[in-house]
Parts: sequence; structure tokens; C-alpha cells
Amino acid sequence: MRIAVLSDGYPPWDRGGAQRIAAQLAEGYDDRGHEVAVLTAVERRADAGRATANGVAVRKLWSPKPRSVLPYLTLHNPFVVRRIGRVLDAFDPDAVHAHNVHYLSNAGLRAAARRAPVVETYHDAGTVSYGELTGYLDDPPAGDRPIPAEEYRVSPRRQARREGLRYNPLRNPANRRTRRRHVERGVAVSDALRTALRANGVPCHETIRNGVDAAAVAEAGDPAAFRADHGLGDAPVALFGGRTGYNKGGAHLSRAFAEVVADVPEARLVVTGDDDYVSRMREIAAEAGDWPDAGVATDQTGAETRMAGRTGGETRTTDRTDAAADRIVTTGWLDRDELCGALRAATVVVTPSVHLDPFPTLNLEAFAAGTPVVTSRFGGADELVADGEDGFVVNPFAVSALADALRRLLADRETAARFGARGRRKVRREFTVGRQVESYLRVLRSAAGRDPDSRTETTVSVRD
Repeated sequence: MRIAVLSDGYPPWDRGGAQRIAAQLAEGYDDRGHEVAVLTAVERRADAGRATANGVAVRKLWSPKPRSVLPYLTLHNPFVVRRIGRVLDAFDPDAVHAHNVHYLSNAGLRAAARRAPVVETYHDAGTVSYGELTGYLDDPPAGDRPIPAEEYRVSPRRQARREGLRYNPLRNPANRRTRRRHVERGVAVSDALRTALRANGVPCHETIRNGVDAAAVAEAGDPAAFRADHGLGDAPVALFGGRTGYNKGGAHLSRAFAEVVADVPEARLVVTGDDDYVSRMREIAAEAGDWPDAGVATDQTGAETRMAGRTGGETRTTDRTDAAADRIVTTGWLDRDELCGALRAATVVVTPSVHLDPFPTLNLEAFAAGTPVVTSRFGGADELVADGEDGFVVNPFAVSALADALRRLLADRETAARFGARGRRKVRREFTVGRQVESYLRVLRSAAGRDPDSRTETTVSVRD
């Protein structure tokens, strides 16, 4: 088949999670003998033009990417629409595979659909939400109560209040209308995301969960060097990576880690990626914990008073934030090889998101590295992680439950190693890139009319 791939970004020019999955699939199609052309948007004029990325032909279309006007630009982006049509006319695809189309715009999707059937993969809830989908957490579900589909419905009034001038009342209706009329098959990366999209009127026909090249992760990076570079020694390490912030569970993790340190004082929390929120995490942890090395007491009014301690005959004063800073280590953004080393060096990876996190790639990569996961029940993580078998699935609002899960793995390395080995076997058996690619090829052939018997609506997983 001749397959055109539409993606707002594409590596190496954009290294986001959805963009990496788009590249993983495009390369998989190419490896299987299909002719592939990628169309993507780049913000720098100097980057525009033709290129090849890992053997795949890429056409980079210049477009400004101001986030402030994206809700308007997503309806019709005049910088790219005509060029999308011209490139597709020249390529003459049998099918188009689109990924998270926003900057390439609804008009770009319509232009593609006039030339070939379109399959769109939804990597997140951005088609209906202006950011992470969090509205259903205004009254956070307690315990393990299932989240009814209707609680995923977005509120236009709440969106308008939160977004201000960015709010475009035409955006969500236009997104739904474009998908209903011009997208042949909608695919979500998890059942949780599929439920949320359908609750908001977006046609989403099936689920294909992401895969991972487990062998590549297991062979990349140097865990010993990572530990040495960041002064971790042999300490038990919880790894929290990617974009940090409240919605990613940063505040809840900070409070939980403060509880963990009371019992496992040698533990370290390593934060990779965006470190803008780390200072706030340290403050939250310091306020929440009775840090073993802290020289701060609290009187009956809640005011902090200094306590002196003796070290080698010298008096020193250490406040709680300093004690937290010693144990919450930040690395900044890591390249691919460094991240794999970090995953392999960690005792446990933690992804405690409080938004709908569709199918965290970090969980897949942790399992590929042989590292267990403590993850959130909000989203699709439990479609990979089996609670109590290869990790723990918790409600991050229950901070003590999150702390207990972390404590069990940080304090018991044998259990952590056993869980991690189970996770590694699972992804090597059930969540391979090969299965993911073949599942999408089946959908693309069906959309192109090459396999009419498979066009019934089903839930599809890489595990099937």
C-alpha cells in the first residue's frame, strides 16, 4: 500500500510521545515494504522542506505554532492546507494515517479525505479537551470506583472560564463534525480514552494499544553510569519522568514520598524531564514529611523552630526543604540513551497522573527495562499493569496507598525485581511494535477496501 502519515510533529524535529509513536509506525510500514510519505508541521522556516528520517520520506510544512491561537488555527490552517493537498496529489495514497491532527487542522483532514480514506489515531483527549482531561476530577472518585462514561463529558462553560480568550465555541463541534464525516476509522490507544472520546461525541471505533521495542530499551543506556552521574550510589530509586506538574501527580507523589522516607530513609526520588515543578515538589514534600535529617520542629501554633544537631563536633541547621532536596534529585531532559539507562537504574517507575492519562509510554518502557511500575488508575494504565503482579495501580488521591505501593517496592528489592521481570516478559510477548504495526495495517487495509470482511466495529489490542 501507499500510506500517507499526517502528524503535527515528527522526530527528530519534535520528540513528543505521540510523535515517536507515529514514527514507530511509519518505520514499521516501511520495513514491511509499504511506500510511506510523512507530512508534518515545523515551526522554523529553516526546517521546512524534504527530508528522510530513518529511511522514511518526510515532507515538512512550515506553520507558525502559537499555542494561544491553536483553538482557532485547528479549524483551518491556511499555512498548510493547500500544500497537504498538493503533496497527497503527487503521492496518490491508498490510505492516510493521521495522528493528533491539530496544527495540520480539520481542513487538512478534509483535504486528505478527498484523496484517500483516513484512519486517525487519538493519542490523547485533545480533540475535545484544551489540555489534559481533568473535569471529572472536580469531585475525585474515591477508592476504586469505576468512572461512568458520562463523567468524562467536557463542560463548555468550564472550558470557557478556564481558557479565557483561547476558548473557541466552534472548536469542539467542528472537531466532532470533521471526524464523523471525514475519518473512516477512529482508533484510541486505550479503552479508557476510547470511552472518554465517545462520551463526547467523537467516533472512535477501536482500540490499538501502543507497543515498545523491548530489546532496544533493555540494551540501551548505562544504569551504573546514570547512578554515578547523579550521586545515587546503591540507593533505592523511584523514577518520575516526562512533563511534571500537578496533573501528572507531582503534588500527590511528593506527599507520598515524604511518607516513604520515614521508613526507607535512603530512598531517592529522581525526576527526569521538565524540572520546572521540582522546587514545588520539594516544598510540598518538606511540608508533608518528618524528614530524618530535618532540623525543623513545629510548635503548637504550627510555626517552625530551628533545632541544632551535632555532626563531627560542629553544629549545623538543616531545614526540611534542604532535607527534601537531598532526596528529590532532578536530571533535566535526557536523551533516548540516557533515559533507557535511567529506567534500568530505577528500582520502580511511578506515573501517578490525576488526569486521564491514556496509555503512559513510560510504563511500557519501564517494563521493557525490567522495572516495575506504580501507576494511576485514572486512564489506561491498568490495561498494561496488573495490580499486585507486575506493579501497583492506585488512586493517587489516596496518598497513603500511593506511599504503601512505593514503600513495598523500594524496601524489598527482590519483589521489585520479580515484578519487573514479569513486566518485561509481558511487553516482549504482548506489546510488541510488530503486533501494533500489523494491527494498524489491518485497519488501513480495511479502510482502503482491501479487506472488507474486517470492517466490523471491534476493540483491537496489540495483545489480540
